[in-house]
Order: sequence, then structure tokens, then C-alpha cells
Amino acid sequence: MARHELSIAGRRFALRPLGVADAELVVELRTDPGLSRYINPTSPAVSDQVSWTEAYFDRDDDYSFVVDDRLTATGQGTISLYHLEPSSGEVEMGRFVLRPGSLAAPECVLLAYRLAFERLGARRIYCRTWRENDHVVSFHSSCGLREVGPALPVEVHGTCHEAVEQEVTAETWPAVEARLERAAAAAALLLER
Repeated sequence: MARHELSIAGRRFALRPLGVADAELVVELRTDPGLSRYINPTSPAVSDQVSWTEAYFDRDDDYSFVVDDRLTATGQGTISLYHLEPSSGEVEMGRFVLRPGSLAAPECVLLAYRLAFERLGARRIYCRTWRENDHVVSFHSSCGLREVGPALPVEVHGTCHEAVEQEVTAETWPAVEARLERAAAAAALLLER
């Protein structure tokens, strides 16, 4: 039972639609103390995640995926494209959480961007990340995303934080795609060793 049927496979990783059966994986990732520091609080109850997923199926502007390792058949994390605005071609990429130590980041972002540009008709993809989440802000910068606009206030865990918005547009996508392809190939080689 999934609202969308979008999926895509790369060298080592693949994106498939998030389903109710993935609730335990989502809770495991989003309640991990090392991973949850920069994301909205998540209930530790799997039943609450099932309810969230069922409600998500009713949203027309939201595409959530599980990142699977094609070789080991294990879920590595989640990534989403949401707030899709068909008239402007803008979509937000987020809910991006991977298992500690996973090397899936470059390839799963590459695959998500391909789906957004090639299948959803996006013209601009943006990511909003806490400024103090240096690792993710740096990752997006290394992929070629540029920071846009003033810092945005975001409240998480009852505290206000500054968020950075970074973007890739249809015009900058070829250069970003090339960088992500190189990084995904390098990660795949490391995983083959």
C-alpha cells in the first residue's frame, strides 16, 4: 500500500516508495540519538509512524522513499521530495536520514534529484538544513548546491534555530549531477573492497 509508485535504481542503492511496513525502520533511524539531533521529534511508537505513513498517502505533493542497498537488501535510510508546487516547479528535498556509516548519501541524493527533475518536472529543488548541522550543509555545498536567501528561523525541540536554504536548479543540475555521479562511483568502489 503506497501512494506513489516512483522508484529508481543506481549502481549500489535504490529508492522505493515508503510503505507501512517501513515504520520500524523509520522509527529506528529518527529516534537514534546521533541522528535525531537536527530533526523534528519522532514518536518512538511504531504505531504512530504507521499512522503518519497512512496520512502521508493522502498528500498529493509528497513523495517519500526508503533507500535500499541493492546488494545486501537492507534499508539504509529515507529521503523525501515534498511541498511540490507544479506551477512553479519547486520541490523540497528532506527527511533525509541514513544509518550511521552508510555510504549511500551521494547516490541516493543523485537518484532523488533525477526523479524530481525527470519524472516530477521540477525546475528547482531546495533543501533546508540547520546551520549548525555542518556535515549536511557541507555535503550539499560539495555537491554544487548554492545557498540562497537569508537564514530562516526554524523551531525544533522548542528551540529556535537558523536554517540554511540551498538549491539546485534545472540550469545547475548538469554540473551537480556530474559531481554526484563521481561521488557515487567513489562510494561504490569503497563498498566493493
